[in-house]
Amino acid sequence: MPRRFKKYTPFISAGLKISLSYRLDFICYRLGDILEAVVTYFLWISIFNSSNAVTIGGFSIQQMKLYVFLSFFVSVITKTGVSDNIGEEVKDGSISMRLLKPINFVDTYLFSEIGIKLLQIIMLAVPIFGGILIFQSMNPSSVPVNFLNILFFAFSAILSYFINFYFNVCFGFTAFVSKNLWGARVMKQAIIAFMSGSLIPLSFFPKIIATVLQIFPFGSFVYTPVMIYLGKYQELELLEVLGIQLFWTLAFYLLSRFIWSVVISKLTIQGG
Repeated sequence: MPRRFKKYTPFISAGLKISLSYRLDFICYRLGDILEAVVTYFLWISIFNSSNAVTIGGFSIQQMKLYVFLSFFVSVITKTGVSDNIGEEVKDGSISMRLLKPINFVDTYLFSEIGIKLLQIIMLAVPIFGGILIFQSMNPSSVPVNFLNILFFAFSAILSYFINFYFNVCFGFTAFVSKNLWGARVMKQAIIAFMSGSLIPLSFFPKIIATVLQIFPFGSFVYTPVMIYLGKYQELELLEVLGIQLFWTLAFYLLSRFIWSVVISKLTIQGG
């Protein structure tokens, strides 16, 4: 590991320890996520059973089953709490201790989350992908296993996380001015859940709206990696959507640096 990253390894360890320290909390959140996926699964099964169409929105029933659980998996591993953490630390004044550390402010959150994500991936990847691969092997004509798609899916999911992370960093920095993000955070989560494809695939939207959502960062959060796994993109389309993800990763990273340079002078420490 490069020397400049070694100083952040304690934050990765801290992220792992936080998850392991609050085991019941961690398990309850994961069970809640799984329950949400199961409810969504049976909802779509009911929709397909009540329809005479073989495909709906470009999805067969087998593809929709995979979409539900893949979108659940991507949503969990790309979800970030950085804006919540920044908002809470600004509100209670504990952010002052983080600012005193002689290291990059944003990277302390990033590497702590990497530790948390490692544990989430270990716990979810085996049962989720084990079940998905078994399902695909039983339905090879509908959704064949394609290891190249799996590789691109993994790369796209990593980009999705970084887009989400730096987007939420930009959002979290508004707490330096507004002091409290709770109401805005609830609204943000609802909008992203609807526009990212985690609830409804974007292909169900009118074509112009679906295209706009895919060009803007919303589609990159969940919809793009899942569609890559399902093999819905041809070669040029695949390069295009990955290029969009790379663009938004860089754009939000640079935007976060700019917003930081502006809002740091407006921070007022509250409480401790």
